[in-house]
Amino acid sequence: MKRFLLCLVMVLYGCTCVVNANAESFVVGLMNADRPPYFWRDQTGGYRGLFIDVLDELSKETGLHFSYKALPKARIRLYMIVGKIDVEMGIATEWRKKKAEVKNSVYSIPFMDSKEVYVTSSMQGSFDSEQNVPIGDKFCGILGFSKPKGTSEKSRVDFLSEDQLLKMIDKRRCDYTIMPQDIFRYLLRGNTYNVVASDPISIHAMRLRLNRQHEWLLPRINAALLRMKDSGRLAIILDRYK
Repeated sequence: MKRFLLCLVMVLYGCTCVVNANAESFVVGLMNADRPPYFWRDQTGGYRGLFIDVLDELSKETGLHFSYKALPKARIRLYMIVGKIDVEMGIATEWRKKKAEVKNSVYSIPFMDSKEVYVTSSMQGSFDSEQNVPIGDKFCGILGFSKPKGTSEKSRVDFLSEDQLLKMIDKRRCDYTIMPQDIFRYLLRGNTYNVVASDPISIHAMRLRLNRQHEWLLPRINAALLRMKDSGRLAIILDRYK
């Protein structure tokens, strides 16, 4: 009887651990195209990059476990609405304005700022430096991203990654695009694209976007981010990818 009771306790304890592990594990949706320095897949198929390092540090601070699911951006936005994924990393509140997205989203405090720039060909006549704007109306963007103001759907062409965008602009297949300054600078290292970036045209506060069902997690995550900022660990991660 004692052996039976001991086995029963061990089984119940094991079940409890599984439930708790599942309750503390959250799926992060990442685009199925590399976006260095934010994230990319290495030769082993694992993820590396700034976003991953921030989430790894959050895991140490909170005990939460983050796994990653690669999806097209449009599907990430849909899956966040219906609750098939839990977290979208590096999102500004002003980027998710559809009614269902507003209804189903909660956000952490910012963990970094992102400056956006115009990118165009460096050929003479393709950029008005005085007005800080590109010349031409053929805009190229990322599939699933919102279109910037002033662009028409007819003149827009979409690609899967910023690296593809730079190649298309270099070949004069697109007049201009908009991308994070961090990504532009990172991709230019070691490449000889004939492209140029504007001064920043906007600055966005980057946050963790959570499905609203996980709103109870925000105090825990925000407190961890504050500790990471105060200790300098967050600054170390950000500086690592400059």
